[in-house]
Amino acid sequence: MKHWHVLFVSLVVAGIAPAYAADAPSLDAAIQAYDAKDYGKCADTLAAVDAAPAGLPNGMDLFYVECLAAAGRTDAAFAVLDKQLPQGRIDVEDLKHKDRPGLNKLRTASGWATMLAKAERLDAARQARIDQSLRQELLARVEKDQAVRQKVIAEGAGGSWEHTVPVDRDNTAWLKKVVMEKGWPTKSMVGEDGSKAAFLIAQHATLDPTFQEQVLAQMQAALAQKEADPADFALLKDRVLLHQGKPQRYGTQFGTDPDGTMFLDNTQDLDGLDARRQAMGLPPIADYKKTLSELYHVKVR
Repeated sequence: MKHWHVLFVSLVVAGIAPAYAADAPSLDAAIQAYDAKDYGKCADTLAAVDAAPAGLPNGMDLFYVECLAAAGRTDAAFAVLDKQLPQGRIDVEDLKHKDRPGLNKLRTASGWATMLAKAERLDAARQARIDQSLRQELLARVEKDQAVRQKVIAEGAGGSWEHTVPVDRDNTAWLKKVVMEKGWPTKSMVGEDGSKAAFLIAQHATLDPTFQEQVLAQMQAALAQKEADPADFALLKDRVLLHQGKPQRYGTQFGTDPDGTMFLDNTQDLDGLDARRQAMGLPPIADYKKTLSELYHVKVR
């Protein structure tokens, strides 16, 4: 039996538009409402998602602004911007230029010039605080991480995950030094994409489980400050638990049978699994299995 190395792309798929239980607010429902031009329903649905423990996934805040503005709720749209711009959760270039009915309307509203000036000022200050050299190194290293994994998957049954070991070993040694000298690379330190890259390197540091435990503790502290993503924490938490011989909590880790079929690894309280996943911004386990099957081109049970 082997454990699968979850690719960055699978994290993105899981995080962008999870479909929760029928009685829970759903990003899919919001997107469907938007496509049907029912902008008010879209905004209301996203408000409910935002009020849930995990909140809106990263990248969805501007969509919330779009729905509010398209529904004519200009003040509410500005309020979301006012709240999220300081957190770095709104892409300023998209805010300025993305061609969408709500955003186009918002740019003609009273107060737009003031809001835009604030957005640009905050973005400039945030960019000035980011360690760009570290961010670029993280992105370059995770690009190598993903390239070798994509190659293994493309090779199908003949692909060997042993090919990932040299890259993982080098990345782990480098990240350990970074964490020792600078602490965990948070969103404020290296940006959203840099912090995601740091997580992925740590997730693949399976040859050094002690380091993974150290990272998990630092990520938990960062999570409390909204400097890490709940879904990332859940993935690493599960990996650490399994290495400790304990059941995973969020059902993110899978093994594989001799015939190549993937299966959910040892998991606590299956009846409550989807609720725990939802709290961390993860999709229901059935949807996650479907994503894994499509990504790895294998059966998943």
